[in-house]
Amino acid sequence: MHRPVLKFGLAVLAALSAHNAVAVDLEVAAKAYVVGHPKSGRILMSKAADDRIEPASLTKLMTLYLTFEALKNGDMKLDDEIPVSEKAWRKGGSKMFIEVGKTVKVDDLIKGITVASGNDACVALAEHLAGSEEGFAALMNVKARNLGMTGSNFKNASGWPDPDHYTTPHDMYTLASRIQKDFPEFYHYFSIQSFTYNNITQSNRNGLLRRDPSVDGMKTGHTETAGYHLISSAEKNDDRIISVMMGTESEKARENESLKVMGWAFSQFDHYKALKVGETVDQSAPVWMGTKADVPLVAGDDVNLFLSRSEKGKLKAEVVYNAPLKAPIHQGEKVGEIRIETGLQDMPVVTVPALAAADVPELGFFGKAVMAIANKFGE
Repeated sequence: MHRPVLKFGLAVLAALSAHNAVAVDLEVAAKAYVVGHPKSGRILMSKAADDRIEPASLTKLMTLYLTFEALKNGDMKLDDEIPVSEKAWRKGGSKMFIEVGKTVKVDDLIKGITVASGNDACVALAEHLAGSEEGFAALMNVKARNLGMTGSNFKNASGWPDPDHYTTPHDMYTLASRIQKDFPEFYHYFSIQSFTYNNITQSNRNGLLRRDPSVDGMKTGHTETAGYHLISSAEKNDDRIISVMMGTESEKARENESLKVMGWAFSQFDHYKALKVGETVDQSAPVWMGTKADVPLVAGDDVNLFLSRSEKGKLKAEVVYNAPLKAPIHQGEKVGEIRIETGLQDMPVVTVPALAAADVPELGFFGKAVMAIANKFGE
């Protein structure tokens, strides 16, 4: 295997290595948390990320995931009218105040969840989508496994306390990230400031929407036993941070701690596009028995990293391919891989395809004969 160093990257990386190291000794007043950058897939800081915790109303994100999925698949429409059962109407806790025997638009039920955290709205949607809340909980668990949420188990659609109803901060981070990735067309529901239904106006329970213009979602949660939870999402300069804060002592604390960790992330880390798709990444690779002696190589995908300034200086990159490449070679064909070593524990190596940037046809019979003679006399 031939392993040339990516010469295009060395000067850039060396220039970035002079910055000071990032401080990571941030104190966070919460039982558990996860802070990450979904675009790069990097978790920036965490505590008790895989501990089982009562999710409270963070559960509603899974109810919304299944609702958005049904809308996207065409199984339901936003203006569909959903009947309200007595069970939904009687559900305690936070409400959007739907009435038994009447119908409610799906659009309103979604707002009733994202703004008012309505338990009644969750039951109505669950019954419509699965026939019963118990059946819907089974769908929630199947979806959780499909999303890689191995530490979660759901017993209901709203987060009503149950000893067998639990999640982890990491699972909630995964769920929040997937909602943003899978359903961008519905994400605006999480930033609605207030909602009026049945002549009752309720403000969004996520107070960060009013405190910080960069925050545009996502969900609050609270029970006496679990404490105060908050999943927050903020965007600055095309970079997004998601914070999962669980088990704080008050509404104010969950907001303050969330702002603290997201502010830290934005101040200490930068988005860095290490490679762009189609970018030439190395000197041309030699070709055997081709009409050209070599072929340029390009990146087959983008490489987006979210790094502290000091971490950028630790990157190392190389192209790995079998040399020489054998003709014929077609433009866009994968001929090797580009490996970027980050030196980070959570993300040691990033790999993308190395593609041929041009066609290199195989030599004809006469050309092969000439090359064979040249090789013979060159020994």
